[in-house]
Amino acid sequence: MAVKCWFVFIFVLNVTGAIWGYNVQDAPLLVKRPPWLKACKKSDENVNKCINDMFLKMFPSLAVGIPEINVEHFEPLSLDAVSISKGNGAIVLTGSLYDLNVAGPSNSTPRDTSFTINDDKHGHWNFKLDIPLLDLKSKYNLKGQILVLPLLGQGNCDMKMYDIRTRIFTNITFLEKEGREVMHIDSMKVKFRIGGLKVKFDNLFNGNKVLGHTVNSFINQNGLEIVAELEENLGNSLALIFMKLINNIFTKIPIDLWYLSDEQYKQYEEDLQMLKLNS
Repeated sequence: MAVKCWFVFIFVLNVTGAIWGYNVQDAPLLVKRPPWLKACKKSDENVNKCINDMFLKMFPSLAVGIPEINVEHFEPLSLDAVSISKGNGAIVLTGSLYDLNVAGPSNSTPRDTSFTINDDKHGHWNFKLDIPLLDLKSKYNLKGQILVLPLLGQGNCDMKMYDIRTRIFTNITFLEKEGREVMHIDSMKVKFRIGGLKVKFDNLFNGNKVLGHTVNSFINQNGLEIVAELEENLGNSLALIFMKLINNIFTKIPIDLWYLSDEQYKQYEEDLQMLKLNS
């Protein structure tokens, strides 16, 4: 998820940790439909594709921020800190990543959207999100063991995650706010896989270059195995971020601006035609 991201991201080591640095911000509802917001017709048999395209069209504006609804930029995505605590298994770690900056979220591509809402105003919004690259830079302070090697140090961390494929499942509700309806994500589940991982921890073992090189090389050679060990917990961390990110956007955009009845959509098309004639 403003983004401070949409993605993500810390991820590689977080398990039962805490995340600081991104929260839903108060802001007035949008009154008029902005240029970056595509509208979709509820009754359209291709409404899922339309909502997918709507979400994709929003990304450039989300990347730079949307001040009118108090959505900060998410390119790069900034997080204050990620607390790490895993006490058993093949990976045992305590500590934190902090002062995180993540580049790459704005290059995400949503696909295979499925959007359903029931008469009781509850439903689901499920989609996939592909991210070519997340480039994370942070400070770290970690102690523990990764597979068979110890890890101890504090300093700079440079991490790159390649070819990230996520599947996102949500439960949503249409809520009334300021006399209009908005969408709220009530719960989320995230499954994901990555195609590659490259990490460099500076100053491991108080600057011991031999041990530092050994541990960094081991992590890079076994990155996919390490991520697989943490897959469920990482998915939970991603869900926490994504929920806040999406709710920070859609709880401020009334559905009468993007999820329209037949009558509303007809007016929307007439307005678009008028804009073309006047341009």
